[in-house]
Formats: sequence, structure tokens, C-alpha cells
Amino acid sequence: MIDPNDKKDYQDFMNSKGVNPPEELSDRILSFVQADLNPAHKVVFSKLLAVQAFIGFLTLTFCPQFNLSLTNNFELFHYFHHKFGENICMAICGSIFMGSGALFAAYLLKSSEIRKIKESRFLYYTSISIVALSTFFLLGSDIYLTFAAYWLAGSTIGGLVIFELNRLIRKEVFNY
Repeated sequence: MIDPNDKKDYQDFMNSKGVNPPEELSDRILSFVQADLNPAHKVVFSKLLAVQAFIGFLTLTFCPQFNLSLTNNFELFHYFHHKFGENICMAICGSIFMGSGALFAAYLLKSSEIRKIKESRFLYYTSISIVALSTFFLLGSDIYLTFAAYWLAGSTIGGLVIFELNRLIRKEVFNY
């Protein structure tokens, strides 16, 4: 049986000369840790865009954007349009489109990526909103300047608010 009071192992450890790993291996490990703790903006943007593209595509089944729908289900659009008017309807549609992606992104991305988005979240969500708007245009949607401005404002603000709320929930509830 090993005597826990025997300090010989500890003394042997303290007196031994350490073996240093090769410098190349040490540099590779440091760069890997650096990339994991501080990811590049292009990596974070690409991941956020991929999440938004997938979830945004799914939202087109129940909430059309600029008359672009996967199911020709316009009930939610007509409800918002008649209840709040054209401009507010466009802002709500944009916030649903971008907010749904932000909801999932807050839980799917790594904590280092979440921190990176938090640093310049306005830039991320404005850029992704512009990419989405451009995609709708390329897919043949009729986009008018006034509606686009309201949609862009709603999508950016909706994405920011939903992302921030879920980032805080993730942090407080899941300690992650």
C-alpha cells in the first residue's frame, strides 16, 4: 500500500528535469487553442449565415418574405398586414425571419463564437439581413425601397434582440 505521507514521489517530480515538446508541436497547439478561443470573423459569420439560411428557409413555409413562400401559405402575412399595416407587417416579417435564426444560433454556436458575435453584433445582423434581402431579390421577389427599409430594420433589430435574450438565457440558465 502507498503511504500518502510519503513525499518521495513529489520530491522526485520536483527534482526531475522536464521534457519539453518539440517547438513545432507547441506552436500547433497554441495556434489551435488561439483559433478555438478567438475564432476569425469570417468563420463566425459563415456559421451564423449557415444557421440563418437553414432556419430562414424553414420560416418560408409559414411566413412569406416579399411574396416568396415555399407553401403559398399567406395567412400569417395577411393577418399582420391587415392588423398593423404594410410597413409594420414588413418589419414583423423581417424580425420573424431573422429572429428565428438568431434563436437557434444562440444555442448552436460555441461560446467563443457567441462572444465574437456579441463584440460586433450590429454588424453581423445588419450584414446577414442585407444578404437575405439580396437573396430574395435574386430569387425574383418584388422589393420596394420602403418595404425593404422596414424589413431591414425589423430583421436587424429582431435578430439582435432575440440573439441577446437567448445569449443571456444560455449564460444564466446553462452557465455556458
